[in-house]
Amino acid sequence: MPSQLRCKDLQSGDIMVKVNDGSLVARLIKTGQTLFKEKNPDITHAGVMFDSNFIIEAQGEGIMANDLRVGNAAYNYYVYRCTNANLAQGAGTCAKMMFDIHALNGNLKYGLLGAIKSILGSRGTPLTPDAMDKLLSRILEGKGKSFFCSQFAVYVYQFVAEQLGIPAKDVFAVNDAKVPTSQLPGLLMSKPALFNEIGWLFANER
Repeated sequence: MPSQLRCKDLQSGDIMVKVNDGSLVARLIKTGQTLFKEKNPDITHAGVMFDSNFIIEAQGEGIMANDLRVGNAAYNYYVYRCTNANLAQGAGTCAKMMFDIHALNGNLKYGLLGAIKSILGSRGTPLTPDAMDKLLSRILEGKGKSFFCSQFAVYVYQFVAEQLGIPAKDVFAVNDAKVPTSQLPGLLMSKPALFNEIGWLFANER
């Protein structure tokens, strides 16, 4: 049964889904999702926990690590947890690795255009394992890649799943670049054996 959570209740790999915070980017995303009659237009951001306090998220500045108790203290989140502990831990570690790469090279910018385009068209199919490996190699070489928030969460989980021998489609049967943030909760809840909504984090109650 979902319940109110505090930071001490969070774990590496938890997927945090944020309610519209009123920022310009959030308003633009909500407007687009509303125009295309998305089910949850007020869901405008997502990230992956590295530990119980720091969320890794694709923002305007790129892949960033933010403390939920400080800069992100005023935001409300729904919290989803992966039931596969190895997959969850791997996703948290991979998200932190992407943050470290961006901190070094500044090459993982936020893709606002991609976020808007994700509302259009079909969900597509996941990248192949080879395509995922090639993308990571390009990123490690310092070549740029634009991620938007829900795309980042989906990519991290799909990539780690493949490393663990789990087909990416068994986690998210979609192309990472085709997942508007408003659809992420539905995707998570469609996999009850793999993801559970464990509760919510209220603004300024950490």
